[in-house]
Amino acid sequence: MRFLRKLLLKVLLVLLVLTSIFVVLPLVLFHKSVSSPKDDYVSTHEQVFYQSLDNSIQGLITDTNQDTIDIVVFESFLNRAIQKELSKDNPKFLNETYKDDLEYRYMKVFSDRIGLKGVWTELSDDSLKVTVGVDAIVTNNITYQTAVVMDLGVKLNESNQYQLSIDKIKVGKLGLPLGFGVKVTNFILDKLQGKTLDSFIKDSLPFGDFDSSTRTYRVGEDELTDYLYEIDPTFSALLKVIYKEELLTMDFSDNGFEIHLNMGKFRRLITDYDPVTFNKLETEGDKAALMSDIATAAAVDAVLNPLDPKITLDEQQLNQILDYQLKEKVSFEYPIKYKLNGVTKEYLFKSSVLFIKMIGDELSVHLLMTLSEKDQTEAFEMQFNLTTTVDMNANGDMVLTILSSNIGEVTLDTVTLKSMIDIFDSNLMSGNTLVIPKEKLNEMFQGASLSFDDAYVESGKLNLHFGLE
Repeated sequence: MRFLRKLLLKVLLVLLVLTSIFVVLPLVLFHKSVSSPKDDYVSTHEQVFYQSLDNSIQGLITDTNQDTIDIVVFESFLNRAIQKELSKDNPKFLNETYKDDLEYRYMKVFSDRIGLKGVWTELSDDSLKVTVGVDAIVTNNITYQTAVVMDLGVKLNESNQYQLSIDKIKVGKLGLPLGFGVKVTNFILDKLQGKTLDSFIKDSLPFGDFDSSTRTYRVGEDELTDYLYEIDPTFSALLKVIYKEELLTMDFSDNGFEIHLNMGKFRRLITDYDPVTFNKLETEGDKAALMSDIATAAAVDAVLNPLDPKITLDEQQLNQILDYQLKEKVSFEYPIKYKLNGVTKEYLFKSSVLFIKMIGDELSVHLLMTLSEKDQTEAFEMQFNLTTTVDMNANGDMVLTILSSNIGEVTLDTVTLKSMIDIFDSNLMSGNTLVIPKEKLNEMFQGASLSFDDAYVESGKLNLHFGLE
């Protein structure tokens, strides 16, 4: 009997130890009581951010001595933005009317058993801490609390990319090996969002590249350029210049995520040409009428100069043809909207159509861009300028030899200019020339029944020598 009792006690002891190892110890180690930063979940933090942004934009527009847009993304603003996104389908969250409901305490509740306290950040010099707070709900008053905490290092790597790497993962009080920690994070995200860490980051951040094998997120010129191209190709082209001239700096500090963009160098020069006024060709009929006029002028010149006939186009005619051919391919209009103290503020970053000037024997191409408050005339202006001479090669292609190019004080070298132009047409620029193929040239003058064999600008007009098709 004593033997059986001792054996039973040993079995119970083993079960107790195993229970401690496999149940109690994990519960202790994985337990972590965290509180989301509820003080950040108020609109005040949004107003501070948008007031600072508004001051920068207004200063750039109204003060010719202000060159930069300076923005600090505070962690409180980030946390407010995350909270709004996560709780957008839960009107009860922190709503005193529902303070007795689970949804009051949690941004999301899953099957009445799992409550998401939130996801929040802590910023410091060159580092970012992300906390995910989760409760297992036993009863309305009894919960098991845990949290996943990720420490991320932030640096500028050798490829001039901003790199965020996961340095440490803790679940509760337990620090995990990074590989296993990512698996645990994937499991939790799958239960909460139905996504892996990889897909969650890609869906949340539409630019940049996340490498799950090295647990590193990178974003640089190429990633941002690709992202901006989807908004408008012109933005991608501008970003190329911004990076080349080192006009954009970003930094994580104790103050927050700091962004400094020097736009002053792009400010429009007083010597820049104004857009050309011309009557737009709205329909195929309008273009046909213009081509008919050109054909008539060509016929007259062929009679007067049968050995070397030519047509002469002025600025208005050339801009009509270019505008009709390009339509809205280059021009853009992008709104910047936010609420400030209950009032909707709206700015427009937009451009003119691409326009041409001809002075002496030079042909120049221009794009005027403006940033202004909606329905206001005062604006920050900048202008892309490209000056060329015109010729034609043996293949009948029109060749524009580049003399100079700039945006404000920024001179665009051949490499930078090509990177910008390649965004629109990778075959257009070759060396220091822009080559318009014969087929494209004939398409522009379709309906005039002309085949060109020489081109040049003289006395501010484009001369095109031709033969009849």
